[in-house]
Amino acid sequence: MTARTTWSMIALMLLSATFAGCGIEGPEGREQIQPAVQPFLNAPGSRNDNDRNRLPSEFLVHQIDEAKNTLDVCIYGFSKQNIIDAVIRAYDRGVEVRVAGDARHLQYRAHGYEALVDRQIPMQVGNQFHIMHNKFFIIDDRFVWVGTGNITSTGFGRNNNNWVYIDSEPVAADFKAEFDQMFEGRFSKAKHRIDNGERYQVGDTDVEVYFSPQEDAMGVIREELDKVHTSIHFQIFAFTKDEVGSDFIKKHDRFMRENAEIDPNFRDKPVTEWPKKVVGLLDRSQVHGNGQYHEGYRLAARGVPMRLDANENSRLPGDYQAGGGRLHTKTMILDYGTPDARVVTGSFNWSSAATISNDEVLLVLRGERVVESFMDGFREMWSLSRTLDGGWCYYMEPDENGERPTCSKEAGPGSVVISEVHWDGWNGEPDPSDHTDTVRDEVSNDEFIELYNPTDRPINMSMWTITGGDDFKLGFTPGTVIEPGEYFLVLDHNVVPYSEGDPQRGNHAFLNPDFVLNMANDPRFPRLNLKNLGFYLDLRDATGEVIDEAGDHGPPFWGGRKTVGDGVVNYSMERKIGADGSAGDGTKAGSWKASSVDRGGQNVHPDYRDFIMATPGEPNSP
Repeated sequence: MTARTTWSMIALMLLSATFAGCGIEGPEGREQIQPAVQPFLNAPGSRNDNDRNRLPSEFLVHQIDEAKNTLDVCIYGFSKQNIIDAVIRAYDRGVEVRVAGDARHLQYRAHGYEALVDRQIPMQVGNQFHIMHNKFFIIDDRFVWVGTGNITSTGFGRNNNNWVYIDSEPVAADFKAEFDQMFEGRFSKAKHRIDNGERYQVGDTDVEVYFSPQEDAMGVIREELDKVHTSIHFQIFAFTKDEVGSDFIKKHDRFMRENAEIDPNFRDKPVTEWPKKVVGLLDRSQVHGNGQYHEGYRLAARGVPMRLDANENSRLPGDYQAGGGRLHTKTMILDYGTPDARVVTGSFNWSSAATISNDEVLLVLRGERVVESFMDGFREMWSLSRTLDGGWCYYMEPDENGERPTCSKEAGPGSVVISEVHWDGWNGEPDPSDHTDTVRDEVSNDEFIELYNPTDRPINMSMWTITGGDDFKLGFTPGTVIEPGEYFLVLDHNVVPYSEGDPQRGNHAFLNPDFVLNMANDPRFPRLNLKNLGFYLDLRDATGEVIDEAGDHGPPFWGGRKTVGDGVVNYSMERKIGADGSAGDGTKAGSWKASSVDRGGQNVHPDYRDFIMATPGEPNSP
């Protein structure tokens, strides 16, 4: 018996308890087993030394080694050596092997792709302007392996992922039709929608399959969310799709009202025990990397209970972007514990790219056994995770005295105040991005918000947010700290307006920001958009607690443009702050005043100081 065969049998013995219910006992019983769906969830743990190998790659290798006739491989990342070797072994023994892959991975000479090229295994790559993001295998036109994880050592061993193994010829035929299109050179929007039924009964599991972009996978997600009536448990890598965030918020708000009627004391319980709930796990690297576009900020502002993944199983411990250490799943468990419980999973991130341009697959799985497997995985990750406020504080580097900045749970209302707002963004300049007429409108978004820390401790504002009530404004990215006594300047932008094809030359009104919302000053990106009527702002910590407020939803109390002599002067609205750092109720006009400087402060650009009266980033006027 060869070493390879010995290992395959050992792996199957270790997996026997898992697959006994599916009848997968070895190659000799493969033709007789009943159609089934088997989930695989890996366990990378929280660091390098507490992971557990649940043998998903070993199982896939065994299945590839048992392929008799055909093997279709659809891959994004491809560097898991035991799987690369298994694919090559299948090719060498005469199995018809075909590969559809991602153009850039081939262009960058990724290890697994190079191995396929060296052996001249038939391969087609595409989607060079976006990504071919699928990860599935079709074995003998009957067995399908598909999931969230890339076929890499990181995907199987360091990132949290899940996969399913499906024994069903009709499901395999659906995947094969998708594969054939890509193997023939049609990727992304060039693919055609093929009516293969999309819904299949496979043993005790109902399986739905949708390919993106041609089969409206995002529409399917939103339809499933609309039907939710008890719970959403989510775990997500890339989450930038506004519509999904809005659907979560809508359900959360409704469930909070219903929970108050079911159990007035529900908030005293852990969130996972609330009668109805939207709860989720976020990948830290994506919250950090996607900035304002990550929906986690908006959900945090609305009080949706979420936690940060605690996976630090990275190639460079302490650096969760060094390779590994990521929550890479894209999974929802909907209406758990009800007859209509279901799992939504696959390669499909909740993003515009996945919706309109990437090659992706989305699965909807119904069946008590399968749902329970995914829920067990959610519980395991939840038990290891960290709260939003505690997690970001944990990851902050201590100062020279070994102290970390104050966390949300220690800060509380009034620990940071909204100290000055320049809500009228007029600066007298023509707007180069306005192409609607021969006379351009003047710039109206040179706005800022200033925050003040009256305490004697630095405060960690990671994932704090500023909203206009229901109107989300911005979220502070991880690592944002306001120092004691600091006047912290938040700008809409710090370059002149973007105009297609024109250089961004010229001046803008404010200098030396601590945080910039729209770095490109591009109208397609988020803006402060402070309201000249119905003015209101609130500052919320990472748990959604209101720390401070400004305005009462009516016109701003003070400031704005006024005619002075022959010209126009634009005033900011300043908070009255006592010598002890105290500030009155920000929703009352008496707590504010118009800036009383006779020339703009040091952080107003010199070209604007004669007509913009404000003190951004420094103490307010007397």
